[in-house]
Amino acid sequence: MRQFFKFILASCLGSLLAILVIVGLFALVGTIMSAGNTGLSKGSVLLLEFDQPIPERSGNVPTQGFSLETMPSTGLHDIVRLIKKARTDNSISGIVYKTTGSVALGTVKASTIREALKEFRDSTDKFVYAYGDYFDNTSYLLASSADSIFTNPMGMLDVNGNAAMIPFFKGAMDKLGVDMNVFYAGQFKSATEPFRRTDMSEQNKQQTREYLSDNFELYLEEVAESRQISKVQIRSLINELDFDNTQDALEKDLVDGLWHWYEVEDHLRKKLGLKEGGRITYVDIEEYASNTSLRSGISKNKIAVIYAEGEVVYNNDQRGNINEKTYHKVFDKIRRDKKIKAIVLRVNSPGGSAFTSDVIWKELKELQAQGIPLIASFGDYAASGGYYIAANADTIVSHPKTLTGSIGVFSMMPNFTELMEDKLGITFDTVKTSPHAIVMSPFYDIGNEESAALQGFTDNMYQTFLSRVAEGRKASVEDVDKVAQGRVWTGQRALEKGLVDELGGLDRAIELAAESAGVDEYKLVEYPVIKKEFWEDIMNEINKQNNALMGKQLSQQEKKIYSTFQEFRQILRYKEPLARLPFLIQN
Repeated sequence: MRQFFKFILASCLGSLLAILVIVGLFALVGTIMSAGNTGLSKGSVLLLEFDQPIPERSGNVPTQGFSLETMPSTGLHDIVRLIKKARTDNSISGIVYKTTGSVALGTVKASTIREALKEFRDSTDKFVYAYGDYFDNTSYLLASSADSIFTNPMGMLDVNGNAAMIPFFKGAMDKLGVDMNVFYAGQFKSATEPFRRTDMSEQNKQQTREYLSDNFELYLEEVAESRQISKVQIRSLINELDFDNTQDALEKDLVDGLWHWYEVEDHLRKKLGLKEGGRITYVDIEEYASNTSLRSGISKNKIAVIYAEGEVVYNNDQRGNINEKTYHKVFDKIRRDKKIKAIVLRVNSPGGSAFTSDVIWKELKELQAQGIPLIASFGDYAASGGYYIAANADTIVSHPKTLTGSIGVFSMMPNFTELMEDKLGITFDTVKTSPHAIVMSPFYDIGNEESAALQGFTDNMYQTFLSRVAEGRKASVEDVDKVAQGRVWTGQRALEKGLVDELGGLDRAIELAAESAGVDEYKLVEYPVIKKEFWEDIMNEINKQNNALMGKQLSQQEKKIYSTFQEFRQILRYKEPLARLPFLIQN
């Protein structure tokens, strides 16, 4: 029996030793990878395309069952970190940004990636090339950060400035017999206009013209800086309606060569020292992310980065949106983690549910009451409900191009009575125990008393919104009301109006969080935690093989039409009051 226990003990010690050896090997491999070697082939080229929407937080994209319609999951800030990592990665010889004409990026995301590419170009002797069959505003902004820009001789620079075209449904609804009961607070709160007007109000035209013009001027400055040419040259090309403008673009130094893709690859081979026709090893961002360690540090101190992106919705914990269920779990986890010294709230949201916005605002305030500094950072949008949740931050950092503000509230309820009765011949009869038992039905024509009550409810919600902002910005409700009224501001104008504290990106917000917490060393922990389903990798691989038949089947125009439809569909599906931006900007 004694011998038996000896064998058992020896076996256990042997297994334990084997486990320790394996763990040690993994740690060694991780150390090597973090030191700059990723296991990729030497001479690899990082290929960037950005033809699918990019989330702020890696993996934070909606999933719907076993759908093949998957999207890249590497987030904006990991992309920036990977580009930075590639500077010292011996396996990466350079970067090629390739586009078919349009990219799925908002203005702030595009500027953030452009800046990362520009820093890569300026800090290494590695190359950055850009190639496009066509370029639109955003894809050219990214290309402008390259050493050289090449475009197809038969291509086009469709760089034509900023514009907003808004569909209005009031005329169609009148013909169909559909009436929309609309209640809103704020002269500039224009999200309801497509359902109550046939054109833009003067207030809406004023704010839209302002933020489009502001961001266009910033765009011209970025391109001029990257290309080392004057804004006058860029503006002249934009103002001339010329669909055969590649030669003109070449003469104005907006591109460096009119080449076909195979000619660009021949140039790459020479740069990489490959023989004629040699195979170029391209690595896309997803593959690079899977082969690269982005460990943020080993300090016991933590700074929590909470990504609040997507619509603000109620009672829907699908990832890719902001909801009270998911974020309650996040806040609860932070409350219990004593190593978290500060919070950075990264907002990229047009807003949504006023109820959910207030719940999240309250939970963040409770965390601040525990002595945890809160710094807000704004992405493409931090508007309406997106601004609401950040209003109480100790410091708000916004990108100059962010669309923010939109401090206002609206409610809408369709009335299908005329459509059902006059058009379809369907009638309803009712029995009620109280006068207002069916006031929220779309098949019931609400009266003056009910309309007054719903408008009062919307006005009260607006006053609550104003008071939240006034508390956070340490201003009076009256002063906040002057810059509120549902008006949309760019980040740079929001700074002038006192709605944000300084201009910058996520890195600046993290610096401020560390300063506020009084920590020099820290590691970042990111929320919400994204749990990948076991089948997602399989679906991603299948999707790669079927791209031609799936997501890329739609043309750019079809995608824009579908996107517009989805925007208004999202507005219509809410039952509660909304604190939401009127629409999202499309390139």
